[in-house]
Amino acid sequence: MTRAALLQLLAVALGGALGTLLRHSANLLLPRLPAPWPTLSTLTVNLAGCFCAGLLLVWLGQRQDADFWRAVLLTGVLGGLTTFSAFGVDLLAMLRAARYEWLALTVLLHVGLGLAAIALGWKLGQGLWPARA
Repeated sequence: MTRAALLQLLAVALGGALGTLLRHSANLLLPRLPAPWPTLSTLTVNLAGCFCAGLLLVWLGQRQDADFWRAVLLTGVLGGLTTFSAFGVDLLAMLRAARYEWLALTVLLHVGLGLAAIALGWKLGQGLWPARA
């Protein structure tokens, strides 16, 4: 493995550590209702992650070193922050409790609002970093 590849791995690991710290902070700061209710921290970090991904996609599209920063920020930080597995755990709790209406609402919120958040981040990113002619 090359020195550059090792540095990128280390950078991704550090980014992931930062993302997991942010994720755990959201768990501590946001109220958690008892199962099978939707988890506010999971929804919040997933939406924030989608929004940031939209912003980053525009910013990365204009950088010569995009591969490095994509690995660090999208794979590392946002990979550590967002919580698809926690989302699955929340859904299973709702399914086991036969709370089908909450399960459907939770899927709709995460997927629908996640798509809206990434589109909003993308649009804002285009305003912040307009394409060069």
